[in-house]
Amino acid sequence: MCVNNTNCEVRTPRGGTLCTETRRMDLRRILTIWIYTFMMTSVCCESVQPSLGALPEPVCGQISQMLDSCFRNSSPTIAVELLYTVKIPDSVEEIGDRCLLFNRGMECVQHYLNVCVDQTERKIIENEVYGAKRLYEFLCRDRTYQQEFLRHKACFYHVHHDWDACSSRFIGILKDEMSKTTKHSVNVQYMQFCCARYGYENCVANSARHKCRPDSALFLRTVARLLSTDRHFLNCDKIEHEVCSSGTQEAPWQPSPAISLALVLAWILRTSRWSSI
Repeated sequence: MCVNNTNCEVRTPRGGTLCTETRRMDLRRILTIWIYTFMMTSVCCESVQPSLGALPEPVCGQISQMLDSCFRNSSPTIAVELLYTVKIPDSVEEIGDRCLLFNRGMECVQHYLNVCVDQTERKIIENEVYGAKRLYEFLCRDRTYQQEFLRHKACFYHVHHDWDACSSRFIGILKDEMSKTTKHSVNVQYMQFCCARYGYENCVANSARHKCRPDSALFLRTVARLLSTDRHFLNCDKIEHEVCSSGTQEAPWQPSPAISLALVLAWILRTSRWSSI
């Protein structure tokens, strides 16, 4: 929460304040749990078509409790703890199970956003999870992509500890940069975010390159890049090429007016609890 009135007056790249950005970050962190953990965690039942009950009515400010209710109201009941047990999908059937849960989670989240979040902020959140939702569209609807994912599943197993570390560093940088927001640091901060994303992708790719076949390493890099893609990161490719890859981060940059924050929680969030957010 923002308790410092000075911080509440500081404008961010979207034109909001640090207070509104903090509230958005809380929503994004909850939302990304459902987007990322279903790809990397196990489900409680094998190839079961759950009978899903009606969506619970949201209580604004309590999205985590609503998500819990969404799954506990399904049949068979989905134990929340089991959603965080690490297991890469081993078959098309397991991918299908994961997609059923993902869709249920997204329905609950969207219901909450429709009731509790105004249209402008809802659009911001939807833009920020664009890449992750696209990944799930591929994984859930494209048979060719499913087979490609399964072909490289061993590589995910080999690098998942390193992916944890890459994600932790990336999220740490984002949090640190967010705390430094001032009226005069927007351009530099945007550049730092782009370079953090570039470093995250390279971190994942370097681990995969040492532990997996070349084609698997390339596939994991594309997954990492897609997970960290946001409609507002349109300038990042140029920044990464001209600034991040050279190790030079001093020149000012004029970004499009937005910042993507916590989009790469896939591996560290598998050990999180909603109550801790």
